[in-house]
Formats: sequence, structure tokens, C-alpha cells
Amino acid sequence: MRTALAIGLLVAASAADLQAQSLLVSGGTLIDGTGRPPVENAYILVRDGVITEVTTSPPSAAGVAVVDARGKYILPGLIDSHVHYRDWKGELFLAHGVATVYDLGNPHYYQAALKRGFNTGRLRGPRYFFCGEVNLPSDEQGPSVLRRGLDVIHAPDDATAIVARLKNTGVDCLKLNEQFSGDLFSALARAAGQAGLRVISHSWNARDSAAWGIGGIEHMEGIARATATSPRARDAVGRMHLEAGHKNTALYQWMEPSEFDRLVQELVERRVFLNPTLAFEWKALTPRRREHEQEDERLFRTPALAYVPRDDRLVILGQYHWADGRSAEERRQFEDGYRNVQQFLARFVRAGGKIYAGTDSSAATTPGLSLHHEMQLLVDAGLTPMQALLAATANAAELIGLERIVGTVERGKAADLLLVDANPLQDIANTKKIARVIKDGRIVDTAYHAEYAIPIRRPGPESKHLYNPAPALRDVVPPVVPEGTAVTVRVVGRGFTSGSVVKIDGRALDTRWVSATELAATLTPRETGSVGTFLVTVETPPPGGGASDPVELIVTFR
Repeated sequence: MRTALAIGLLVAASAADLQAQSLLVSGGTLIDGTGRPPVENAYILVRDGVITEVTTSPPSAAGVAVVDARGKYILPGLIDSHVHYRDWKGELFLAHGVATVYDLGNPHYYQAALKRGFNTGRLRGPRYFFCGEVNLPSDEQGPSVLRRGLDVIHAPDDATAIVARLKNTGVDCLKLNEQFSGDLFSALARAAGQAGLRVISHSWNARDSAAWGIGGIEHMEGIARATATSPRARDAVGRMHLEAGHKNTALYQWMEPSEFDRLVQELVERRVFLNPTLAFEWKALTPRRREHEQEDERLFRTPALAYVPRDDRLVILGQYHWADGRSAEERRQFEDGYRNVQQFLARFVRAGGKIYAGTDSSAATTPGLSLHHEMQLLVDAGLTPMQALLAATANAAELIGLERIVGTVERGKAADLLLVDANPLQDIANTKKIARVIKDGRIVDTAYHAEYAIPIRRPGPESKHLYNPAPALRDVVPPVVPEGTAVTVRVVGRGFTSGSVVKIDGRALDTRWVSATELAATLTPRETGSVGTFLVTVETPPPGGGASDPVELIVTFR
């Protein structure tokens, strides 16, 4: 049950956020998100949440609250273009100046409810837009509560009706995946374009995806595969087990720079945007690893953030160390791949390509803070600080057609502003020196509140792919063993990991991982010393994980 304080926070947010506010942001240096040079001594007048004037001389604004921005730098509110929203994230986004998010993966009815709550001010959190997912018949799985309203495409002719249904639910873009064939993808992209929507997707080959009508490519697998064209590279890549949106770090060593310019030209000509998710893929391998890890650790030590789920903390911090046990040769291959990725991004932007910044939060990244990390990694890749800022503002807005609403500080736009204490064009890390956040023309409370909550909770079980799966035990083979003997049994089921442990009546056994569907467990004469029926379970540690239902094992007389 929600406490009185939590309810108070909700009510306070609802009453305050719905009240129109006008203010004048006075005297700061404006970096407006258009790419134009900074404007010193800028004045930004906001009425009813909308920017009405941007000038270099004080406008007439009698009776309007004034925000003194002298010595500050004024930026557009930031946009994280790839999140999987969870109900605890709102304060983290706001406190880090992220005024807008795009949710790329949740049940549509949940997304529609969040959009109405956040975008009317009834829920305290960022401005919220979402992509509607379309699935293939083979993807129709999981708890029934998550399949409500699921759109499954069987043939190209289904595309127009599916897109119309999705648009009617309030979607702002379409989200596909790398498994789509060209005919289905192209049909959906055409229908989406006619409905004024763009398609965002994972990609197995960026060249194919561009020809099919993709608008935004998530992650870099499709870029890597499209530039690994020599027989040797194709053979090496073909032998890999790859999953788009997962860690595929060994792939990128096979990118061939001689192929970069041709692919860059195709993507730019077709207006394909790119989200490299560097902080998601490479956080364990960049020279900034320890710096960013320490920032995450300091943030999570904030007492009022105790509500951040333990599993998310474990994943976010643990992903800084996933490569620790790898050999020197593997790390060299990974680092070669990272340099290839950096080089491609630099060439893409120099040729006029547009990067949009998204973090895949919180699959392995901290909501809010990770967007600042992403901008730093983009600068490390060869972008200018201005280009990195555009990736998190104007480019992100343009990606799904919101450039008339957000993304820049211009007349007629929503008054989402981020004031920082130092010049981000000198050092992009200065975006983290936040002095004030303004959303919809209202000054944001950027403190954390231990009882922060929203009443709309995500349905169904947690299912992030970086969590350990919940183990399911099907059988123990053999099911009967003789008393007083040492014996190894096969434990079969699914969702097993290298950390899974077999237990008998709660006592851990010596366990060897065989595969995701099989473990080997050794019982000593102590465990088989008494005749009877015993319960065998499998336990997998967090993040995720848990205990399986039991299966009986009989110890019989010798």
C-alpha cells in the first residue's frame, strides 16, 4: 500500500504541474540546439509552458517570475531516445536534465497510460513518447498480460491495418526487430510513412535496412555486418552466435574501414539516423570505465534512491566488469572493434549523418546519468561537443517528427531547459554540472524522494535480457538412486546459468553447468545416507534468477 507521503508527492506533482506558469530565464549563454553559435546574455520568455521570445535584450515581462541565469549555460532539455520505462525512473531522468524519453519496449496499453499521465502533468516524470511494436508469429510468446493488443503481421497486406490500429493507440513511431524479412519490413515502413510515422529497429545489415525504409538504426550490429564484406570477415561473422541488442563485442573487429564511406553515403542519402548505444555496449572497455562506474556508485549511495531495484543496480554496476575475466587477446579484439565503431561514427557525422543519443536504459545503464556518459563517448569517438549535444536534443526530436515541439530553444517550442554551471562546448562533461532543470516552463524539483512512486505500474514479470532467467526444473535423471552412494545426476530444464546451483532439501550440491537446459549435480554418501523422498530445486542468483519449483528424487535401499 502506498504511504501517505507517497500519495502526497503524487498529489503535489499533479496540482503543481497542471498549473500554468510563466517565467523569464535571464542573462545566460544560450546554446539553443540548432547548431548555431552560442548567444551570450540571452533572455527566454516563457508563457503557459511555451517559449514566446528568445532575445538578447530584456523583454517586457511584468509580473513574471525571473530565473537568474547569469554565468550559466542554457541548453534544450535532453532527450533519451531509447529507454524501456519502469515506474521508478522518473526522478532520475528529471534530476539529470532529461526532459523527454522515448519508450521502445513495453505493452502498448501501459505506454498509452504513461503518455497521458506524463504529458498532461498528472504524473511526475519526463515528457514521454513511445514506439508501437509489431511482432512476427514466432515472437508471440510470454505471459498473456503482455500480449494484450499485440500486433502480429503475417503478410505484407496486413501492414496498413496494423499501422492504423497502432496510430489510433497514440504511438509516435514503429519498433521492429532484426528478424523481419524485407517484404514485411518494407510494407510496414511504407504504411508508417503514409501515416506520418518512422520506423526504428535493430538491424542485421544496415544496407538492407536502409533499402527497406528504416528511419533509425538501434545499436551497431547492422553497421558491423554491412561493412564485414571480405570472405574472411563473412566467414568469421557467420560462425558467431549473435543477438541484436545484446553484447556482440567480438563482432566489431571484423568491420572493414574500406567499406565505411560507401555505407555512410547510402545511409546519409536515405536519411537513416543512427543510435550507437555506446554506453550500453562498451561501458566495460572504454578508457572512461572507472570514471563512469564511480559516478554510478556515488549516485546509488544516495539514501533516497533506495527504491531503485536491487537487480537493476547489480546489472548496471556489474556490466562495467563483464570483460574482466577475458584473455588479453580477446580484450585486444574488443578494443580493435571499439576503434572501428568510433571511426565509423566520426565519418558518418562528417558526411552529414545524424546520430541520436539513446541509452537502452536501464538494461545496463543508469537512467538519466547514462545519457551524459553517452555524449562523452560520442565526443571520444570524434564528434564535437556541439554534435554530441545535437544527438541528445535536435536530432532526437527530428528522428520521430517532434522537431516542432522539443529539441531546441526557439519560439513556439515547449519550454524544456537545462541550465549548467560551465560551458559544455569546452568540455562535454560540463552537462553534468546541472544548476537548474525547467520542464514545460516549470522549475523542476531535482531532489530525490524516498517515497517517489507513480500509480501506474508495469504489468507482468520483469524480463530484461541482461537479468539471469528464472530457472525451470523439468526432471532429475535418474530419479532414483541407491542409499549411501556417490552419484552424479542430470538435472534438466531451462534457464540455467553458470551460477545456477542444484539443491536437495535446501542443501547446495556440487553443481557443474552443462548448458542452459542441463546441469550436473553430484550427491555424496552424506546426501544419500537416508532412504526417502527428497526435493530437488535449482537456484540462480540475482540479478533476476530465483528458485525453481521442486522435483522429487528418491533414495532407495541398496
